[in-house]
Amino acid sequence: MLSGRMHWLTVGLALLVSAQGWMAGHAFGQAPTKPASAAANKLQEDSPAPADYGMQGAPYGTPYSLPPHMVPNGVMPTAGMMPPGGMPPGMMPGGMPGMMPGGMPPGVMPASMPGGMPGGMPAGMMGDAPSSMAFQGPPPMEATFAGGYSSCDSSCDAAGGCQGCGGCNSCGGAVCGGSGCHQGGLFSGGLLGGGCKSCGGGMCGGRGCGSGGLFGNRACHACGGMGCMACGGRGHLGHGGLTGACLALLGPLAPFSEGGRNAQRWFDVYLGTIGLVRTSDLSGVATGYRDQTTGEFLTTDVISNLGIGVEQDGGFPLTNNPVLSISDIDQERMRFGLEAIVALQTGVGSGVEVRYFGLNNWSETKTVSTIASGVPNLYSVFSLYGTDPQDGFDDTDRSFSHSLAYNSELHNGEVNYRSRWVSGFGPFQGSILGGIRYFDLDEKLGFRAVGSFDNTFTFDQLRFFDYETQTRNQLTGVQIGGDLWWSLLPGLSIGTEGKMGVFGNHAEVESQVVANSIPGAREHLQDGKTAYLVELNAQLVYRLSYSWSVRTGYNMLYVDNVALATQNFNTRDFSNAIGGGNFTLERFPFIDTDGEVAYNGFSIGAEWLY
Repeated sequence: MLSGRMHWLTVGLALLVSAQGWMAGHAFGQAPTKPASAAANKLQEDSPAPADYGMQGAPYGTPYSLPPHMVPNGVMPTAGMMPPGGMPPGMMPGGMPGMMPGGMPPGVMPASMPGGMPGGMPAGMMGDAPSSMAFQGPPPMEATFAGGYSSCDSSCDAAGGCQGCGGCNSCGGAVCGGSGCHQGGLFSGGLLGGGCKSCGGGMCGGRGCGSGGLFGNRACHACGGMGCMACGGRGHLGHGGLTGACLALLGPLAPFSEGGRNAQRWFDVYLGTIGLVRTSDLSGVATGYRDQTTGEFLTTDVISNLGIGVEQDGGFPLTNNPVLSISDIDQERMRFGLEAIVALQTGVGSGVEVRYFGLNNWSETKTVSTIASGVPNLYSVFSLYGTDPQDGFDDTDRSFSHSLAYNSELHNGEVNYRSRWVSGFGPFQGSILGGIRYFDLDEKLGFRAVGSFDNTFTFDQLRFFDYETQTRNQLTGVQIGGDLWWSLLPGLSIGTEGKMGVFGNHAEVESQVVANSIPGAREHLQDGKTAYLVELNAQLVYRLSYSWSVRTGYNMLYVDNVALATQNFNTRDFSNAIGGGNFTLERFPFIDTDGEVAYNGFSIGAEWLY
């Protein structure tokens, strides 16, 4: 009779355990799983007892440290490691009324039942050792258990996060327990990240960074601001935020991300090319025509006219058929030069930079000819197109060929002290700098006329006229500036930099002429004036490896108060230079340092970090 009762009691116990597993699995959304394998039991049996994973033998509801997902499916946790909020389905309760001693630690089966257990336990109910009992049914839930939220709701903040609970453990595994803070509301691991600041600086709970919200950098400040890529996350929208998603999409093209988004910008050597276009217009040349009211000499853009110009009463001669002008010089082509920077570290985040760029050279030649027309009738600005004197000069007019040659070249050298800073409110950083700078701008403008003594095309009786004006500007002064950088992704940054300075300009103008009637004459003038320089650029840096990065940028440069070749090209009276020697004051020599130049263009090169 006793054996029959025990048999039915055993069947009832099995039904009760199965019902509990069914209720938990459906009530809390947990799907059933396969029975625990022998390997899982063996893993639990061979595992050493945890050193500091919770309070051994503690009652239910006590916080524990080991995340539930670290316990193999179907394996009974050791004493004191029982998940809070109730017994997971399929596990043996700590004590059944009438079946277990009241003081038995939860999850431990006594060696023998009082009065014996005839017939044995049903298959799958008895483990192979007291510390590794396994039962059929679903495994422990990963994050939420029955009653799990209640242990945290009463003490956590209104957003559902854990800041007010003193860390992840105090939440009882509800929001910041086994799977980090990704369920902690809008600001606590939700849309914007933020989560458990006490869990290692962001979302570093049971899953490394957990779910870093849409903007992963706010979720994991301890990860260098780069989302879950640094904490072992998978780099998609659910783990690592937008940052991780972008890195995942780039795949093998993703930049080198060591150091994260907040790594301080630094390089030792930069070498590349810089291409610039001169966007400022070339000014007209000075003529021998003087305004009767103001006394100023007028300027003109026209160098050569086909035929004699039309005189105007009291006005500048009309060039009715211009064929060669200053505007014909194409100086808007991009010219490439060299750019090199060497940075020497002198302190934490500070150093001295030595920079050079230059060798950009603009060179253009324009020629007009009347050889095919049969009449050598080119007249120049030197004779006001054949009106002063009438029918022009022999050397400069009645020519069959006129040419203009223009050349411009620049060089820049600077030494700056730069101090860098890093923002604590996001992936922003920048620097301030101050230093000395040297800027050199050299220009040439030349005119050449070729004709024949008999005003025909007799090439063995040539007459010629060569005149060239060369200007040089040497700017030396101090400058200040700085830059600002934003890290889009780890290893990918955009930034802008600006510099401005005040300089002393030592300007020189030298003119030389050689012609049939003028064996040689030279004119040299110099002046000093305050000049100004402003440089702006926008840059993008893509890091290829620890040592190498690619940098490209858009550059703008503006210089004011310089002497330009066109503005100092003096076409006034040459008659006093006949017979050689220097020009006299009858020529009205001058130096003009009121010019301005502007450049813009692109640069690309490589940065190297030791």
